[in-house]
Parts: sequence; C-alpha cells; structure tokens
Amino acid sequence: MIFRLRQMLTMWLGALGCTVAMAQPAGVQPLVQPEPGVEVSRIDISEPLQRESHDAAPPATLSPFFDTAGMVLHANTAQLPQDCTAISGEAAYTVHAGTRHALPGTQEVFAYDIRTLVVPPCSRVTVTLVNDDATRHQWLLHGLPFALYPGGLFMLEANGGQRVTGTFIVPGAAARYPVQSTNAQNSSLGMQAELVVEAPVPGLPRGSLVLILAMALTSGSLLLTMRKRSE
Repeated sequence: MIFRLRQMLTMWLGALGCTVAMAQPAGVQPLVQPEPGVEVSRIDISEPLQRESHDAAPPATLSPFFDTAGMVLHANTAQLPQDCTAISGEAAYTVHAGTRHALPGTQEVFAYDIRTLVVPPCSRVTVTLVNDDATRHQWLLHGLPFALYPGGLFMLEANGGQRVTGTFIVPGAAARYPVQSTNAQNSSLGMQAELVVEAPVPGLPRGSLVLILAMALTSGSLLLTMRKRSE
C-alpha cells in the first residue's frame, strides 16, 4: 500500500515537472559508486539471455518423425558430439519388445530381447525396434549430450505389431546409458536395457575378451573337478 502511494505521488509530481529523490536509509550506500570520470554502463535487460551452446544448431532430423508404424524422436545421422572429430564406425541392432521376451519365473511382464547394446565411442548407432505385442512399446535412451539431443533423449516408439528405425551418434567417452519404456509401470515390470559405449581391445574382435574369460573359468572349474576326483 505504501509503495503504491509513493508510486502515485511520483507520477503526480512528475506530471508537474518536479523530480523526486528517494532517500537512502542511514548507513546504506548506493549500489554503484563510480569514481570521478568513470562512466558506468547499465545492463540492457530488454533482450532475453541466450543459453550457451557447445555444438552447432541441432539438425533438422531432431524434429519428431511420425508415421503409421510409430515415432522417432531426436534422430541424428550427421552432427557430431563435442568430443568427437569423426564418426568411428557404424553399429546396428534390431531389438524386439514384448511379453514373450520376459524371463520366465520372474516378475517380468514386458522385456526387450536385447538388454545390453555395446557400441564404440563416436559411432553412429542405428536401432530398429520391433513390437511383438498389440500395445505400443518404446525404447527410450537417457543421458546423451543436452546440447545435441534435447533433454538428453533419443526415443523409438512402435505401434502394435510394427517396427521403427532411428539413428543417433554417441559421444566419445566410455559410458553406460540406461534404456527403458516411457511407461513407468512397463519399465518396473522388466522393460529396461542398457547401451554401453566402450573402446574395443586392440587386436581382438568384439566379444573375444568375454569368450576368453568364459573359457578360462570353464577350464578352472574342470581342473578343480578333476583334482577332487583324484583325491
């Protein structure tokens, strides 16, 4: 109320050609005290602030793509993440989603048939989502660079009995990205996966290291079994 009266008084005196000086409380100095001869510029707040961008303008393919099969959100086939200088290679997966892929004897109801996707850093990844159910299913990837993928997201959504394909480019750092359904209930009932970005071991084809470890464990188990029988 006091502020409103003061404002009205100021407007009235201003119309009469008077100036009003607002008194400073005792002991309080003005916010800016320029030195003699120093010009103080004011910040223009009439223009909105621009958010910092680490990449170029997002490509046109980031716009959602819809058709009768489903939707692709934030597809990116050409624009590189900030820590990549070139596309290192191509990776492609076909992921089936539906009730038939749930693990028996568990609480799972929905699931993906491929739950871990491994790709090299800075690779261009193409994922095809095949929906084996009558209801819609999604493949939602989290954690991608915000400056390139709005919200850090890439998503495929396939209508019942349909398939959709989308492409994105992963960053250069090793990381693990969660994948899930957009339906929280479906995710809690088993529809979860993971995209792993890791550099392959030089000189070994993908999967060779896992095979070697499995063979070593099997050999160790056989040796222990034979030793126990000989005792």
